[in-house]
Amino acid sequence: MHSLSAIHDAYLSAPEEAVFLERARILHESRGRYAHLPPGMRQGEVLQDLCARITVVVNPADVLLGRVLEEVPAPADEQFVRAHPELFVEPGVPGWLDSAGIYIPDWSRLLTLGIGGLVSQIDRHLADTEQRGRDLGATEDVLRGIRVSLLAVSRLMERYAAEALRVAGRQPDRRTSSRLVRAAQCCEAVAMEPPEGFRQALQLFISFHMVLSCLIGGRNVTPGRMDRYLFSFYERDTAGGALAREEAVELLAVMMIMLSQLSGRVATDFQSKKRTPNRFSHYYITLGGVDGEGESAVNDLSRAFLEARRLVRFRDPSLSVRYFAGIDRTFWHEAVSCMRDRMPVFAYNDEVVIRALTRHGVPERAARDYAHCGCMNCVIPGRELPLLRANHNGPLSVLLAMNGGRDPLSGQRAGAATPPPQEPADFDAFWAAFGEQLASSLRKVSCHYGGDDAGRFGSPPLSARALFEGGPAGMPATRYADQHLVGVATTIDSLLAIRQLVYRERALSLEEFAGILCENFAGREPLRRRLLNRLPCYGSDDPDVTGVVERFSHTWVDQVRRAGAALSGIRLRPAFYSWLFNIEMGERTGATPDGRLRGEPLSADQAPTAGKSRAPTEVLQAMAHLSHDHTCSGGTTFHLSPSHFVGQHGLERLATLIEAYFAQGGLHLQFIFADSATLREAVDRPEEHRDLLVRVTGFSEYFVRLPPDVQQEIIGRAEYGEPGM
Repeated sequence: MHSLSAIHDAYLSAPEEAVFLERARILHESRGRYAHLPPGMRQGEVLQDLCARITVVVNPADVLLGRVLEEVPAPADEQFVRAHPELFVEPGVPGWLDSAGIYIPDWSRLLTLGIGGLVSQIDRHLADTEQRGRDLGATEDVLRGIRVSLLAVSRLMERYAAEALRVAGRQPDRRTSSRLVRAAQCCEAVAMEPPEGFRQALQLFISFHMVLSCLIGGRNVTPGRMDRYLFSFYERDTAGGALAREEAVELLAVMMIMLSQLSGRVATDFQSKKRTPNRFSHYYITLGGVDGEGESAVNDLSRAFLEARRLVRFRDPSLSVRYFAGIDRTFWHEAVSCMRDRMPVFAYNDEVVIRALTRHGVPERAARDYAHCGCMNCVIPGRELPLLRANHNGPLSVLLAMNGGRDPLSGQRAGAATPPPQEPADFDAFWAAFGEQLASSLRKVSCHYGGDDAGRFGSPPLSARALFEGGPAGMPATRYADQHLVGVATTIDSLLAIRQLVYRERALSLEEFAGILCENFAGREPLRRRLLNRLPCYGSDDPDVTGVVERFSHTWVDQVRRAGAALSGIRLRPAFYSWLFNIEMGERTGATPDGRLRGEPLSADQAPTAGKSRAPTEVLQAMAHLSHDHTCSGGTTFHLSPSHFVGQHGLERLATLIEAYFAQGGLHLQFIFADSATLREAVDRPEEHRDLLVRVTGFSEYFVRLPPDVQQEIIGRAEYGEPGM
């Protein structure tokens, strides 16, 4: 196959100022044209207009079709862009073209039935219902809207095929012309019928992904377990000689590049010039794991995905590898090698995730099919509605418990009215106040679930539960709301400090300690240094510390369970995860009992506080004491020195480190392999480190493109030394 560079440039070289102007113009015109229709048909007709009218772009380098037109707005167009943020940078106008985010469609069902099969399924369901005299109500409107949408996508694929033939006819080079003709024939073949081979399956997938992410505007429309639902096509074609393995690897690389249309080259919420609803998207492909029977799902296509990822010169997609006891060692070692080589590859522990999912009501066979989605969430493809999420400031709950529910920064009531600092007579009494503050935080967000916000984007075209999420006769979709506790280490170290100084040594009263924090440790630097450097802290495997870790995590799990029991139709799930909210929340949080100053970042994810580094094995043993059996989402980024993992011996050490953590019940691991000196040098001389890719949190990004505060937060994370194995 020809060089991937041309395809890379065709899809990822558009200026950051370019926008999908056609989409916005068509959506704007549709508001008057379809205002009289019910929501389902209205969305179907809007999508039909988009599929019929957008420019189909075919590049001479293309092997799969589905590129959209990006334009740098002229001055008059720029005025339109600025006047209509709902068409460019917001999810949309509810009921017009809803942009669902962070979910995994049932790709397997799409590839099995094809567009025509899905249309026939809808027709049969509608006819059967009519014969039985049932009133579907709003469901009928949704189904009819999806039917219109499906046929619109089919016609769009035919348009791409026709344009590819037109471009092929203009090419002087026979090989280029033949490649485009083949692409056109492939696209035409799956415009209605299910795919018969690997190339056709990839074309149908990428066509739908383009519609869901670029036309509809969905964020993080996740590919899921591609080595599972593509394997039968791959196996048939490679065994029959229709496809060489090398060609399959290159096709996968092309598909990976195409995923990132419109998302831009900087995709943190702090810094993106792109103006499109999916500009913050990151894409995740899940590999490995077990199948529905609990047997290994690793296959040769799993290995091909790892090879393809090495060919792609971009931060996305990330590969989520599902580890399990008995995993194919060749595949596993190649995955670990990718991690060490700073590729966006990370690992989840199958045993722990599946057990946690079943605790939250997912049948075990379905739980075995989980895949990683955005924001470090594990979901069941095609079975769950887009996730709801909330973030809770753990260290603030400690401060509120110290001050009778008042925020020490504002002096205002911000939590539950727990006893004033003079009253808690022992650590258990203080812990009860802390637990009540966590409960109060959960009550604040729980009251919003089930209202307009919860259902705002529940039935977008082509991703409604009637089509991709269970189907008329399938398992009903479930709405989950993951509750992320931010600042795990800061919270635990603060609890340890209170226990030691207030209730064990009696060196300070709780009221005195609260006063010192209100003054941001002014004049108390020796005390602060002791808190930072000499007290027991999270990351130690001392049983006196890990006991508090377990108590803390059980308290969080229990409070989330209690808050969820009061809700109907939504399941709350606990998690220990910060994304980058530890920076934002830290700016609004006063000094904490662990020695952290007012405004400094809270600790990140599940890792120890920056500066409190220990041997990796000891830190991982401490992390394993968190209640991962209840937390199917979340994770942590581990900062390791690359010098300790060089060569084959270093690769074995890294694999052993991950496996030992998972054997103790750990949930997830991903790595930053860059020493602090290199990161500081990249800040000073960014032009020399443009290709330095790092795991930030749930995503990878080029370090020099990150905002300064995020760069400093990453540099400040603990860098762990010798593994000590």
